Parts: sequence; C-alpha cells; structure tokens
Amino acid sequence: MVRFRSGTALALLASATLVLSGCVTSAPETTQNQETSLTGERDLRSYLSQEITWESCDASWLPSTGVSSSVFNDSVVDCARVLVPATYEGSNDIPDFSIAMMRLRSSAEPNPTGAIFINPGGPGGSGIDQVRSSDFPNELRENFAFIGFDPRGVGQSTFADGSIIKCSDRLDYESYFAEATPSSEEELDAVVAMSDVYYDDCVTNNPYWWTLSTDHVVRDLDLMRELVTPGEPLNFIGSSYGTTIAGRYVSYFPENVGKIVFDSPTTVDTDRLQSALTNYEAAEVKLRGYVESYADYAGISFDAAWQRILDIRQAADDGRLGGFAGFEASSSVPNAMVSGEALFTSGIFALNYFPEDYAKETFNSGIDEAYLQNWNGTFEWFAFYLDGYEPNSLEGGSGGSKNIERKNEYEVRVIVNTMDFSLPPMSEEEQRELSRRFAEVAPLWSELYSDASGYEYFGPPKGKDWYSIALADDSIPNPPDEPFVPTNPSGKQLLIIGSLYESVTPFAFAKDTAALLGSPLIAVESDIHAPAAWYDNECVNNALIQYFVQGAVLEDTTCQ
Repeated sequence: MVRFRSGTALALLASATLVLSGCVTSAPETTQNQETSLTGERDLRSYLSQEITWESCDASWLPSTGVSSSVFNDSVVDCARVLVPATYEGSNDIPDFSIAMMRLRSSAEPNPTGAIFINPGGPGGSGIDQVRSSDFPNELRENFAFIGFDPRGVGQSTFADGSIIKCSDRLDYESYFAEATPSSEEELDAVVAMSDVYYDDCVTNNPYWWTLSTDHVVRDLDLMRELVTPGEPLNFIGSSYGTTIAGRYVSYFPENVGKIVFDSPTTVDTDRLQSALTNYEAAEVKLRGYVESYADYAGISFDAAWQRILDIRQAADDGRLGGFAGFEASSSVPNAMVSGEALFTSGIFALNYFPEDYAKETFNSGIDEAYLQNWNGTFEWFAFYLDGYEPNSLEGGSGGSKNIERKNEYEVRVIVNTMDFSLPPMSEEEQRELSRRFAEVAPLWSELYSDASGYEYFGPPKGKDWYSIALADDSIPNPPDEPFVPTNPSGKQLLIIGSLYESVTPFAFAKDTAALLGSPLIAVESDIHAPAAWYDNECVNNALIQYFVQGAVLEDTTCQ
C-alpha cells in the first residue's frame, strides 16, 4: 500500500521492484529434509483422496463477449476445484483453500495424453484468465490439455467458505491521492499515519493473510498434479513470477519434475538489492526511450521533453493535474477530478508491461494531454489497471459515490513477496548508499521519484508493513531474511526463455537462471515481457513444440 517515496521508502522501492519481479526463499538441503518440512505434521491423505470432477464452468469464470481468444472459442473447456490446506504445518483450524482450475482441450483431440499447467505471473495473476485469453499452438493442444489455476487467494481460488483475503477498496484507493513525495518529516508522518490505518484494517479483516506465499502455492501445485495427472510428472509453463513457482518446484520436488519452462525469469541473484537496481537500470533505458520518442514527436530537445515531464510531476504534486478517477473535484481543470502524483509515475512505469511501440505511442499522447491540458487520465488508467482495478468503475462522482471494482492483486503481490523473502531494515548509512546507487543507475527515475524540495528521509523505519506485522505476531511465521537460489536436482532439461530488451525482468535474469540450472536459453529479440505467454512468436512456439511434443534436446538459440 506504500505509494510514497522517501529515504526508508527507497528500501521499500527496492522491495517494490522485487514485488513486481517475484522472489524466492530457502529450500531444504536434501530431498529427505524437503519431504519432512513440506508435509510437517499435516496428514495429507484426505486431500490426496479427493476425486476431481470436471464440469461445465460457472458463468462467472467465463469471459464476456469479445474477451476470449479464438483458440478458447474453438476448444473443449471445463472446470474443477481441489481443496488444499491453508498451511502444511501446524494448525488445522484455518479454513482450507478451494483452488479453481480451468482445463482447455482441442476439439479435434479432446483426449490428449498429457497436461501442461500454466501460471501467468504476478503474484496475483489468474491462470484461468490466461487460459481464456491465450492462442495456444495447435500442435501443443493436440498432445496436451492446458490447465490454468488461480493460486490461493487469487481470482476464483478462495477459502472453502467463499471468503477472500482482500484489504479495503476505499483505503487502498485513497492511498493513490496521498502525498507521494513528502517535502518534510511532518508530511511523511501524515502519510505514514494514513498507511497504518490501511494495515490495521486489513489485518483485522484478514487474520490469515500470511498463508499467501509461494511456498504454499508450490505445495498446492504438487497436490493438483497428483490429483489431476496421478503418477505423472509435472509439465509447467511459468511466466514472470510463475518462474518463481517453477524454481521452487524443481528444487522441492525433483522426483516429480517433467518439462518445465521459465518464461522471463525472476532474479536468482542472492543480492536482491543489486537485482532491484538491475531492474531499475533496465527501466531507465525504457524511460529514456520514451522521452526520446516524445522529443521527436513534439519536435523539441530531449532536455526540453524531460523538463515537461518534471513540470507535469510538479503539477500533480501541487494538485493542479486533473483526471477521471479522483474523489475531489478539480478547481483548475474543468469537469475533472484532482489527480495524484503517484498515478502519474506509476502509470508511466506500468507501460513497461506493454509492447514498446504501443507504450511509446501511449506515452506521447499521455504527456501531451498532461502538459497541454493538465489531464492525467491516460496514466491514471494504466496505474489503476496494473494494480487490479477496473479503471472505468472510477469515473465520475466524488469519492464516497464511486462503485469501486477492484481485484486483490496488489495486496496478494505484496503479501506473497513479503512471506517469501523480506529485507531486514537498513541502517541510515545503507539507505543513503542505496539512494546514491539508485540515482547512479537510474537518474531519470530517481529525479522523477524525488520531491522538488530535495527532502529525503533517512532513518529508522516509519509505520507498519507486512514484514513488521509478521515479526510482531508470534502466531505468524517470520518471513525468511535470506533469499533462495533454486537448484535442479532432477537433472531434467528445463527451458529458459527471455526477451533481450525488456525491463520488467531484465534479460540478465534469464541468463543467470539458464547458467544456474544448466538449461538451454531461448533469447528473443524483443522488448516483450514473458514472450512465450503470448504464443504469437513462431520461433518460440516451435521451441515449445520441440520441447514438449518431440522431446528434443534443445540448444541455446535466438528468436527474431
């Protein structure tokens, strides 16, 4: 929920990068120890004795007109649920999770010999949504059923009683309009107080928030594997954060590893601060490209274009920027609501998830609107969309009259990453060094995230976050403070895919993962995040077909 920038918030900024990229925790040292720690005192026999019943999907799981892919419309699709324990160790008192699965099969070959599970990333991404939107290659569909699942707490995968882990829509929404770059400690304290209200409310209403973790998702996945494809190894395509799931799975369950794809891998570097800086260094290249594109579009110099962007940021900081999503009418922009600085900067960052040509075109029009008309609607839309809002639900009306439609993607993203790995509080000296390094590798982003006053807080952490809440509660497991590096004890050939020019999970992460796991690397000459998940690159599709269908031993290659 923290959407402001300051000295200690810069450490959170590094964590936010890890939130978008995913992170992992320590695995047990040996297979024997893994089995002990994975099952603990829980008896899984009742869960493993479930019978999976595939039935017609509930209407709420199916897309509205025009949303589904052509492949989805031409396939046999059914759905099922599986119960999993909320924790695999300790208390049985917490309600089970009911995991939702959607299966897609070829109409021509409705009884394929195998199955491929998929996860689109996040944390917080819906595998069911991915099934509905993906144009899976025919040759894969003829041989495999595709099974998308919503990880625990995401989408249709709720507690068995139908309840979900979700923070207040109202408090989350209001945080976008708080001071994003405090100019004094007094302003910072006011934002922190607002943030604390959010955390207190969320913990009160979601006492089992801490059960959301990749460790649990991986165990859920192995339960699904055994129930859906009993006795068969896991075939899996994980994209972005889905590769965090994949890395943990091959480390924990080597005996159950089949064919597993890491599509745009998250970092495997033990120095997660350096990984965060690598992320922002790649994002800096993207931002510089956006500014250069706008300068050419507007017929001005790069410096003049950048100054326009800083002027817009300052207008947002001063409350002079309008948009459609605010809850207070603007006095300076007719028929608009007061926008927020966090929406401007977050909206720009959100463009990194889209193809570069589209992102640049959107950036150009959005900057023009913001600079010439004081209208921030374009960047508002992308900022809210990235965090799981239905942006159109925020149009018009004052704050109290809006009918907010929001998924729980943001809190799932932050909670899962917190419970996977949490960086302990940094000293003031470390904070200052991180700030210096951030400005060095990403000077544009550093300036965009800074207040014009130059104020930056360095000191003990202020306010609450999921990490401090977990440490303060003896009933909640402490988040690991050491990151996990996956291994491949199965010896099976894995497949790593990455785009050379993307910034969400930089190509360096794919190279590191391939080297670490001894796996072939498909390098895609693209800026697309998770290029395999789009299923629109013939070269990448052919590699998937060779890997899954033909069982070929692949080598490093480059796809156009």
